This record gives sequence, structure tokens and C-alpha cells, in this order.
Amino acid sequence: MRNFAKLFFVAVLGAGAAIAACGDDDDNVVRTRPVVGGDAASDAEGGTSTLACGVPIPATYDGASFALNAKDELDLKARVLAINDKMKTAEGTMPMPVTSADLQAIFTAGPPSLRTIATAYTQATVDTYFTQFGEGTTRTWKPEDVEADGGGEGGTNDAGVPVGGKYDNASIVNAVGVDLREATGKLLINGSLYNYALQLAGGAVTGATVDRLVALYGSTPTLLNAADFDGGTEQNGLIAEYAFKRDSKIGAPGTYRKIKGALLVAKAAAVAGEACRTDLQGALNVFFLEWERASYLTVIYYLNAAGTNAIAIPAKGQAALHAYGEALGFAQSFKGIPQDRRRITDVQIDGLLATMGADTPYRLVTRSGERVQAFATAIQQIGGIYGFTPTEIEEAKKAY
Repeated sequence: MRNFAKLFFVAVLGAGAAIAACGDDDDNVVRTRPVVGGDAASDAEGGTSTLACGVPIPATYDGASFALNAKDELDLKARVLAINDKMKTAEGTMPMPVTSADLQAIFTAGPPSLRTIATAYTQATVDTYFTQFGEGTTRTWKPEDVEADGGGEGGTNDAGVPVGGKYDNASIVNAVGVDLREATGKLLINGSLYNYALQLAGGAVTGATVDRLVALYGSTPTLLNAADFDGGTEQNGLIAEYAFKRDSKIGAPGTYRKIKGALLVAKAAAVAGEACRTDLQGALNVFFLEWERASYLTVIYYLNAAGTNAIAIPAKGQAALHAYGEALGFAQSFKGIPQDRRRITDVQIDGLLATMGADTPYRLVTRSGERVQAFATAIQQIGGIYGFTPTEIEEAKKAY
């Protein structure tokens, strides 16, 4: 059965399935780092072009006051990373004690806090994930036990509700196998930060506002100005990390280069004022659309990685569920975002989650062939929603 599933997965999802691994941060991922040409990248970044309002688009982003203007947003970014780091200390063979209260303290720190800027859906889901994480830190979990009796080796809590635990001395999952650290982090990127970026863009947008959007995106002026797309000692973070990895940096601009160009235009237009309002709005529309597209291209990446690990010989169950948690977090993260500021609808998200098997992730390990076929369908659903071409879908399975 596993050999059949492997052949099916490669045939349906394409050759990219054969080279993808657990996640973007996995050392086994085949990465492509091409030599960057100047033409397409220059066009995407603004080059020496002029806005419709007559204002030149600068070739570089003016970040002179970035740290001051974006202090709150940089603090929010740090808290997303702090939640991830805190949860990670409870994993592995030498874990540290972490409680749901420890995580809530970071989530509610502020102002502004990650909680107050989040959608209602994100607030409720993160609360649930933190509770499940706290319950699972001292337990162990096996997917085959869940398949057999629904309870798993983790057992139940005081209310008799099944709980998860540590899987294979690595990630902590809930009762059905959701990797709680990965799902939480990806949910916060959009359910909190994207949602907040929309609020900022809905008011008076100045040059300082654009700095704040850059921070929420996860980039810096240094990175935006890096001609070779390699910001030296700095790193892209948050959604900027994933937009970077979904963009080949050659040929037609991908999400990272489109966002870079949009931010250059937005900064110039915002500083110029009322005369450039139309240019500003157009740039912001590109910024938010490409942020959303980067998120769902990354769902494709992680579904592909999850399926590849599940049907590997020998199977890599923990790596499969780790990647699945990342796909799940991004897939659900736009739920509850104002509908006029996103393409995907809540109904489409629910349909995608159902196809992915969000209620039974453990079946990725116990019924791999069945779930891999479902992932192929989920990837096609995403392609239909965003109009991704077959080539774009295949490219999404790579990490650049």
C-alpha cells in the first residue's frame, strides 16, 4: 500500500513531491539559489520609474526612522517568535516545563498585544492550542493508539477529554495529532499580524505607517534594499520568510519581489501625500494580495512535504505531522479576516480544512495513502481559488 501511495503522490502532485522535505527550515530540503538578474527584479522594486502622480519611485527604501516608527510592530514580531521559542523548549529529549499560562502571558503582553489585534477566531483557536499544549507537555502520544481507541497514550484530562502529548520525543501534538507549536505560529502570522496590518492601512497612511507594515510583514529596510536578495546577517521573518522562499528570484516577479516593489511604491506615495493616494492604494492592494497568496502557496509547500514524509520508506511520521501543522496553521489563519480584504472565503477555508482532514491529522500516519490523495485535491482547491497555474503549483513545492 505504501509503495502504491508513493507512486500516486508523485504522479498527481508532480516531481516536486520527490524533493521536498519536512519544512522550509529542514536541512534536507533541496534549495535553489539562482544568480539574480537585474531586469525583472529592478522592475519589481520600482527602479527609476515614476508613479502616475509624477513622483519618482526610489530604488531603495528609506528606513532612517524605521526602528522608531515601527517599535510596537517590532515588539509584536518579537512576541510571535517568543511564543515559538517558549513552546520549543518543551520539546525534545531534555524539555523544560511550559504551561498554558506561560504562553498566555506572551500572547496578552502589550499594548498592543497579539491577542487584542487578533480576529475572534484566532483568539479562540490560540486559547485552545495553549490549553492543549499545557496538558500534553508531560505525556506521550502515538498515532496508532488514536486510530485504535481515540484516546491515545496521552489519555484524558480531568474532564475526561482526550489529550495529546509528545510524539517521538519531538513535537507536542494535541489528541488528534496537530503539531501545536507550528499551527500556533502560522495562525498568529495572519490571524493577528495581517489583521492588524489591515487596521493600520484602513486609517491615514503616512511614511511611518508603511514602516509599520514592513515590520508586520517581517522584513527590514536592509533586506528590502539588498540587491542580491540576501540580507547579509539579517533574516526575513514572519510571512516575509515564506514569500522569499516561494519566489525563485528569476524571471517574472514572484510574491517576494512583488511585495518589495509594492512597499517601495507605498512609501514614496505615502510621503508624497494626497496627490498620490491612488498610487498608494494600488500598492497596498498588491501588498495584501501577495501576502495572502504567499500564505496559501506555503500551504501547498507543506501539504506536499507532509505527504512526502508520510509515504517515505521508512515513513517519517513525526516529520509528516510537523509539516502538516504548518500547513494547517496557514490554511486556517485567514478565517475571520474582513472578507473585503482577502480573496479566500470562510466557506472555502472550511472546505479546504475538511479536505485536508483537519479533524484527524493522525491519519496521515495511519492511513497515509488515503490522506495523500486528499492532499492532492486540497492543492487543486487552492489553485482554483487563487488561479495558480500548474507551473506555479509545482514551483510552490520548492524552497528557494
